[in-house]
Amino acid sequence: MRIKRSILLMAVFLLTACASESDGDMRDESTGYDGGGTVMTEDSADMEMAAEIGESPESSGERLIGEKVIRTANMDFETVEYTETVTYIRELVTRHDAFIEHSYESSHTPGGGASRQYRMIDYTLRVPTEHLTAFLNDLEGVQAQKISEQMGTEDVTQFYRDTEARVQVLENKEERLNELLDRAETIEEIIQIEDSLSQTIAERESLQSQLDYYDDLIDYTSVYLTVTERPRLSGERGDGISFFRRIQDAIVDSFYAFYYILQDLVIFLIYALPFIIVIGIVGWLIWFITRRVKKGRNL
Repeated sequence: MRIKRSILLMAVFLLTACASESDGDMRDESTGYDGGGTVMTEDSADMEMAAEIGESPESSGERLIGEKVIRTANMDFETVEYTETVTYIRELVTRHDAFIEHSYESSHTPGGGASRQYRMIDYTLRVPTEHLTAFLNDLEGVQAQKISEQMGTEDVTQFYRDTEARVQVLENKEERLNELLDRAETIEEIIQIEDSLSQTIAERESLQSQLDYYDDLIDYTSVYLTVTERPRLSGERGDGISFFRRIQDAIVDSFYAFYYILQDLVIFLIYALPFIIVIGIVGWLIWFITRRVKKGRNL
């Protein structure tokens, strides 16, 4: 009985030691990421995968380049048809099986003296990566002027494959620990094996959650979209605008500012009309009473 118990305990220790040693090898030779429970390096994982599909390690490595890529897009639009533009964008989201992860609408006052409030909305859209090109092409038909556009990519293939290898090794370790647990006979053996098993399961689930997170980022591209309402749109943008065009824009802006200031003045007078009437009546009464008093003195 003692010999059998010693063999079981020794097996648990060997599993833990092998997992720690293999994790250190992985950090030294390939990934540089911490984590336990793997005996596969990057090269061995690639060779194993290539052997399964009948490829050489070199061709497998070329195939893996760019396989797991996270894409992002940032776009800014200006429009005078704010409601139509926002409606069109929401229709595109539905058409391409995307969804709105976040939206925030606010108001702003443009420069030039105009006091009218204009609207602005920020979207975070999640677009299926396979539909991204079609979505961006359809977005060109929006009734708005594109101000800026930035596209970003991040290749996470290396980290993704290393994490997959670590998950596979932890699954194998978990299976062997379960086999040892079935053969354990004493409470001491059961407690020690279950402790090692719980640590292995926790680490495997943590790594798997990382893979699930990256799968979501890879399958759905994040599109950060801003739509700003303007009183008018300029035909040109950027630092390349000529001096005379800037003068022309300034003149037009000044007329727009005067137009909106005049509107604001008329609206202010309408709101102030009751006060003006009351003040006028009070002023007329004071003038009338003062005049009657002066006439009385003269008599």
